[in-house]
Amino acid sequence: MKKVLINLVHPNIDESRVNKFLSQTAQKEENVTVNNLYAKYPDFKIDVEKEQELLLQNDVIIFQFPMYWLSSPALLKEWLDVVFTYNFAYGENYKLEGKKFVIAVSTGSGIAQYSSTGSNKHSVEEFLTPFVGTANYIKMDYQNPFVTYETFVISDEQLEESAKNYVEYIKNISK
Repeated sequence: MKKVLINLVHPNIDESRVNKFLSQTAQKEENVTVNNLYAKYPDFKIDVEKEQELLLQNDVIIFQFPMYWLSSPALLKEWLDVVFTYNFAYGENYKLEGKKFVIAVSTGSGIAQYSSTGSNKHSVEEFLTPFVGTANYIKMDYQNPFVTYETFVISDEQLEESAKNYVEYIKNISK
């Protein structure tokens, strides 16, 4: 199995029910490492070399986060800006070329709200388009996202099922 890095980007993971449970469940897999970015960088001062080394050591890179205002939490944008540097992620060298790029996102709303007729007018996948562009630009292999909907009302049973599906998803993309 390929090595999987989950870059967990949740500004308040201790109070999170969904992302905390999903990441803790996934971390039980022997090929999975969880990299909690807000715990490491609450001041947004990212150790670029350390983060780049983690990327090089893994084959599948997952960015797990709650959807904030139809996007990602701020630290993920900063992380991308400073870690995906010239001659590392793009330029003369594409050191992440061929690695899998995955988004695992949670939303408070349901799938019905993420449709052309729903309140958001677009699908989750459409809101994730900038990540598709980033992956393509740095020659990574973008995978279909893993989405957990209705996190504000998800039952314990549904959350356990989602975590089981997340682990299965990770197993399938890391074959």
